[in-house]
Amino acid sequence: MKLTRRKFLKVLGTASVAGLTGNMAFGSENSSNLTELKVAYPPTMAALPLAKGVQQKFFLGEDKPSPFLDQGIELTLIPSKGSSDAARLVSGGRADCSITGLSSSLYAIQGTGNLAISSTVFDPNESGRHFGLVTSNLYEISSVADLIENWLDSSAKKSIILSLRRDDHYATDQLLKHEGYESDDSTYYVDQEDLISRLYGLLNGNFISTVLTEPLLTLSIKNPVFQGYQANLIDDYGSVTLPPFVLVFNRKFTEENPELIERFYRGWDKSIEETNASSNLELLSLTTKIISETLPSLRNAIENTELTEEFANLFEIPNFSPPKPLDEEVFSSVLDWTISKGYLKEKIAFEKAYVGSSALSADESR
Repeated sequence: MKLTRRKFLKVLGTASVAGLTGNMAFGSENSSNLTELKVAYPPTMAALPLAKGVQQKFFLGEDKPSPFLDQGIELTLIPSKGSSDAARLVSGGRADCSITGLSSSLYAIQGTGNLAISSTVFDPNESGRHFGLVTSNLYEISSVADLIENWLDSSAKKSIILSLRRDDHYATDQLLKHEGYESDDSTYYVDQEDLISRLYGLLNGNFISTVLTEPLLTLSIKNPVFQGYQANLIDDYGSVTLPPFVLVFNRKFTEENPELIERFYRGWDKSIEETNASSNLELLSLTTKIISETLPSLRNAIENTELTEEFANLFEIPNFSPPKPLDEEVFSSVLDWTISKGYLKEKIAFEKAYVGSSALSADESR
């Protein structure tokens, strides 16, 4: 029997959310004393401090300012379906900055040239498991070698579903290289940026393998409600260096608002402190808020659902570290990969792509 999409969405909503109402509120206050900053974000755990930073807190009947409001910043959050979308929103002038993948930022920089990398915001190499290469349990695939040698062909069903040209594609190429295989895009991969479609298709056996990120990765392999459909994790990318998520700003905005950007980073640092001090239950609720905003098809499934602490503790919530300068060696590795694949035609100078932020050097505690 197939796992119907209706049942899948209901289970996904039930398993992923708690407390979207009650004592948590998202949004911002209208005040002439606040400066608006428009931030785009994709459905990823990298955006957790952002969601935490705009969460209104209530204590003894009084509102307490969120970390960004405390810095005089009114954040307008703009959900995007993926990293490439988030970068394009800055390129197109609809957002002042965004959280995005490193490869997505490079394509946008080469395209319009009107945005630049300010810092990293999330390093998946520091967080335990972030990516996972998973296979459907409807097929007995035991390892990466078994997948490559005995299963993959040029059909969509027998392919690895991922976001072509993006960071998970780069990471998977590095993984296969580490395993002794040369990547073959036309045989190995099919493009799909929608993570929910990847999860649903995998569990139903529509294709044999995909790349998932947390929390959907844990949901696919441990959710007891998916019994009989659970995925098999064949590699967690622990053998390769994953690109960081980066914060990109519109270049003109960067030149005109250096003090505002410094205040943003101070708010971000405080948000990280609050995020790291939160329970898995609280953070999984925030993660689901991010998913429901960026992927509206899940919104109805998420309403009026309940999440237990026991289930929340199945998930590996990362411990966030402060933003850091972008590593030039990692930048060059991803850039060289995009050129070798033919996605970019020429080099981008590191100094053109990365402008840094004085906020990173202003605080020695970083």
